[in-house]
Parts: sequence; structure tokens; C-alpha cells
Amino acid sequence: MLETLEEYALIAEIISAIAIIISLVFVGVQIKANTKATQASTFHEIAALDINILLNFSSSPELARLITTFRDDPDSLSEEEQIHGFYLFGAEVRHVENLFLQNENKMLSEKNWRSRKSLVNGVVLSAGFGALLKHPFSKFFDGSFIEYGRNQRKKSGIKE
Repeated sequence: MLETLEEYALIAEIISAIAIIISLVFVGVQIKANTKATQASTFHEIAALDINILLNFSSSPELARLITTFRDDPDSLSEEEQIHGFYLFGAEVRHVENLFLQNENKMLSEKNWRSRKSLVNGVVLSAGFGALLKHPFSKFFDGSFIEYGRNQRKKSGIKE
């Protein structure tokens, strides 16, 4: 009788070990699905921010002209326009800085980063970013992002 109870206890231990393994596999699958859902949500929020920024910049012809001109040739603007354009461009830079930092912290999938990297590089390679680098406010942006921008500009042959 004692041997039969020991056999049943051994069988119960084996069944319990198998159940634990199955539950761990299930938890792993759930974590993977949750990670994908979180990445999709993050990408959706980024797209919504992109759209919001574009709509704000195009809310008037003057704003659209200022941001475009500041990005391409800030020196062609009057002093007052440069100040206004700098703040508009600063908002755009803050957005791409956020994309860069999300990528650095592995919060974006490789596919999502590839789809946004050209936007980030387009901003850091612009004349407006060169003006930002010379401005005292550049210290308010993340140092690794500023360094990334400087490196991209150097690789593209843009002199400071």
C-alpha cells in the first residue's frame, strides 16, 4: 500500500511539473503578444503625433512658411521670424529626439525605427538643426541625441 501511495505521489509530482511548464509557456506567449500590442500602440501614438505636428504647422500659411524656411535656411528670416521659427522647429526637433530615444531604449521595433529614421535624419541634417546646435537652448536636448545629430552631419559632410 505504501508503495502505491509513493507511486501516486511521484505521478502527481510529474503531472504538476508538466503543468508548471505548460503554464510558463503560456505566460511566455502572453508576454510576447503583449509586447507586440505595446509596440503597435507606441507606433500608433507616434503616427498621431506626426499628424498633429503637421496639422499645427500647416494651420496657417505663415506658420508653414516659417517652419519650412527655418528648417531650410534660417538666416534668410528676419530676427523676429527666426525666433518664431526656432520655437516651431524646436517642437519638431523634440519630436524626433523622442523617436531617437525610444529607439535607443529599445521601445521601437526595428521596422518602426526604419520607418522613422529618415524623418530623424532629415531634421538633424537640416540647416535649422545647424542653427539649433549653435543656440544656447541646445543644452535642453538630450546629449546623446545632439551627439547623434552631430555625427550624422559629419558623415554627410556638413561642417559646423
